[in-house]
Amino acid sequence: MRIHTTPPAASTGSTLSAQQVTLRAGERTLLDRFTHTFYPGEVWCIAGPNGAGKTTLISTLAGLSQPAAGHVELDGLRVAAWPPVSLARRRALMPQSAHDAFSASVLEIVMLNRFPHLAGWGWERQGDRAAAHAALELLGLADFASRDVLSLSGGERQRVALAAVLCQDAPLLLLDEPLSHLDLHHQIDCLEALTAWATERKRTVVFSCHDLNLARRFATHGLLLDGVGGAFAGPVRDVLTPALASRAFGYPLILLHDGGHEALIPAPRAHDAQQGTAGPAG
Repeated sequence: MRIHTTPPAASTGSTLSAQQVTLRAGERTLLDRFTHTFYPGEVWCIAGPNGAGKTTLISTLAGLSQPAAGHVELDGLRVAAWPPVSLARRRALMPQSAHDAFSASVLEIVMLNRFPHLAGWGWERQGDRAAAHAALELLGLADFASRDVLSLSGGERQRVALAAVLCQDAPLLLLDEPLSHLDLHHQIDCLEALTAWATERKRTVVFSCHDLNLARRFATHGLLLDGVGGAFAGPVRDVLTPALASRAFGYPLILLHDGGHEALIPAPRAHDAQQGTAGPAG
């Protein structure tokens, strides 16, 4: 029998908790009895090799997939117990890819994510339009509002999808590869926007990313999956270390220091190092 039927009262932030969560893909265990809590104001990067379970974990945290064991709680209530509209007000999900099935303006596409907040006949209000314009402005897309979404490049469409998630104004953001298709300039712009969003509004942001250096620079915390059941969680610079990252990715990494800057890079192979020290051919 389900005891809780009413979601907790809304608050500024949301607390997300995984309790003994186990994820499997066929016979393979991706994550084994993972327990951790994600708090408001934190920006988490989920990293790991391909097939390690990053997308599966985000889908499970969002309540779209059921774990093989354990459960996920949002603000103390199991995700599965939340009514759909109430859940949509508390957590926003950006999937790895978004496909536009019809022609519409960028503003109209972003406005779709205001649906959980609409009342009555479902007509948007001035506040909904203001939220959409603010999200576009934050990501440098204000001039795109009247553009047809089908005319956009892959990178532009990715930024519109992120703007739509921000427009939803949920305390918890779950983002699967939000930086894909973006050049470095826009990757940094988007991460700056997300970190400001989390800090100023006390939101919880969880995103997956392949760039360990961007994660170390912008995330407050890291969750490193090794793909065989193990996970390392904590402050990002304690998790995305050469030792742990080398172990998870199966390739040696080293940390370079340049003044106050650091970068994780692949260690040179033995023959590459020998070629690098060889003199010019005569």
